[in-house]
Amino acid sequence: MTPGPCGLVTLLTDFGLGDPFVGVMKGSLYAVEPALRVIDITHGIRPGAIGAGAFWLERSYGYFPAGTVHCAVVDPGVGSARAAVVVAAAGHFFVGPDNGLLAEVTSRAAQVEVREIDQPAHGLGAPTHTFHGRDVFSVIARRLAAQKLPFAEVGQPVHLQVPSPIPVVVREGDAFVGCVLTADHFGNLITSLRASEVLPNADAAFQLQIGDEWLRSVRTFSDAQPAELVALVGAFGAVEIAVRDGSALERLATLLSGSGASRFGIAAAVKLRPS
Repeated sequence: MTPGPCGLVTLLTDFGLGDPFVGVMKGSLYAVEPALRVIDITHGIRPGAIGAGAFWLERSYGYFPAGTVHCAVVDPGVGSARAAVVVAAAGHFFVGPDNGLLAEVTSRAAQVEVREIDQPAHGLGAPTHTFHGRDVFSVIARRLAAQKLPFAEVGQPVHLQVPSPIPVVVREGDAFVGCVLTADHFGNLITSLRASEVLPNADAAFQLQIGDEWLRSVRTFSDAQPAELVALVGAFGAVEIAVRDGSALERLATLLSGSGASRFGIAAAVKLRPS
């Protein structure tokens, strides 16, 4: 059974920090419920990159206490007919659009329940067409977190209509094929390959192919040679591509730009073969 909200709200968006959108969302939370605690997971998701947002949300929420309300907004379809929902899963609540952003959580968590936000019933019948983060999602998130809106009263139970946009990892003989989803601040490329699913253990050696190049695996960044392009298991359990003292994103820019970057992520294919 999902515990009651604990008064903590997290925010994950593609809004960046150069505009007032994030600040206004926080203001709308604190103006009504000043006792809430609000933590930013990230606002650096590439605009419209639903796959990257779905990945980071699923990888991050477990580090927060049970009862946390996660407000996630990567929503290129804002103002359209896509549903606005709240998910209760794994002891947490997730508020956001039904566009695949929350589906990575629901596909991997136990005891999932989804309710569509009944906007007219909650006085949200005429939100703006472009800022549902402020006008819909943060309103519901703050009411849930402040225990002024029981989950059962959010709206009718539904099933998510849009699946996770992250492509399924495919087994090819002794290898696994996935894709690059996103890049972090350091230029490390984060793939859809999860060590727990493709390696016998996190320290197991492997080779990773991207483009025509096969990379060796290392355990730490310091195990690579200066400027060497390598693969390793990152802090969130995903296989990453890195350059020691450099940026894999910059090193592989030509390959990545030709791979058809989309809302699903950077999308370049990678193949992992355990050594």
